[in-house]
Parts: sequence; structure tokens; C-alpha cells
Amino acid sequence: MEVLDIDGLDYDDMLQQLSCLEPGHSIELVGTRAIVGLLKRLLQDQPLRYELSTIRRRPDEWRVKVIVFGEEEPRSVTSYLGRDHDRLDDLLQQAVKLAAHGEWAETQSLIADFRDGLFWHIEIEERLLFPEFELLSGSSAGGPTEAMRSEHDTIKECVNGLVEAAGAEDHDELARHHADLLGVLVEHNMKEESILYPETDRALNGSARNLLVERMMLGV
Repeated sequence: MEVLDIDGLDYDDMLQQLSCLEPGHSIELVGTRAIVGLLKRLLQDQPLRYELSTIRRRPDEWRVKVIVFGEEEPRSVTSYLGRDHDRLDDLLQQAVKLAAHGEWAETQSLIADFRDGLFWHIEIEERLLFPEFELLSGSSAGGPTEAMRSEHDTIKECVNGLVEAAGAEDHDELARHHADLLGVLVEHNMKEESILYPETDRALNGSARNLLVERMMLGV
């Protein structure tokens, strides 16, 4: 995937680079400064053309994947977060394959991206999606989001175990934590994609869905 360093670029420079991309293509934006303002303007000026997925968001490092769409299709929670599940699954699969061949530097890099991406995915669900679902459905205590939050804690523990095992270059421990993670994550994602996401989509009109998805893209 092509990488664009946006440090030193203004909005017009960034937009010019992105406008050259064909539909279906993607690019990774990287920078050492907060870029939410630039990304928010991008979504306002080019509605429905771009989709954003956070790879890493730290005080001194920002990495965002931008996907270009050809047709302006309405956004949905199901498609946006479902695609992010697929992106994260691919990262994990690549890391496990590399670990099996003893390629630890690449494994560590991919698992770090997987951790950062998954933890951000969890954050926007808990901070933005779950409260919206609870408001729309009238459920909170004892409802599906309570179970999801508990599973998120278990998932994070497993992922931290993966990170430690990769750092120690311990294939057996990595395989154990990977199995533990899949034991929770696969069913968790299925429940989200079959219940939580589509129910939220059905409860919102088109403009409200677009707004919620864009808030999750930006993390605001």
C-alpha cells in the first residue's frame, strides 16, 4: 500500500494527492502531528468518497488508511466496522504465518499494528457506538453491550499476551495466546456483525448513520 507522509503538507496538498487515486485503491497517511482537522475537512468536502481506518493514533505518530470509493453509497455501521474486522483479521493471520517461519521482526511489527488497530476499534465502539445503541434500544445494564465490554477486556488480555510472546520470540506462547484470542474474538465479531451493527443501522435514518460512521472514523 502506498504511503503518504503528510508532515508539512496542507489540506490542498493532501487533497491533490488523494484525488489522483482510482476507486478501489487505498493509501496510508502518516504523520507526527494530529490530523483530525484535515480528515474532518476531507469528509466534509468529499462526502462518501473516502473511508478512514485508524492504524495507529499516538501523540507522536498518526497512521490512517484511506480507501477511495467510486460510487457514493450511504455509509453503514455494519459495512464500516465489518471491513475493519476483516482488515484486522488479515494482519493477525499474516503475523502468525511469519512467526511460524521465524521472521520475528516482521511478526512484531504486524502484531503491534494489530494491537493498535484493534484497541482503537474497541475504543470507538465503547465510546461512540455502544452509547448510541443503548439509547436507541433502551438497554444498558444486562444488555448486549455489557457482555461486549466484558469480552473486550478478555480480548485485550489475549492481545497483550500475543505482544509479549512476539517480543520474546516464543512461538509456543504466541500460538497459545492466538488460540485463546480466537476462542473469544470469532464469536464476538459474529455477534457484533449479526446483531449489534445491523440493529443500530436499522434504528437510524440515513443522515444519522452517516454521521455516526464519520464520528467513528474520526474518533470524535
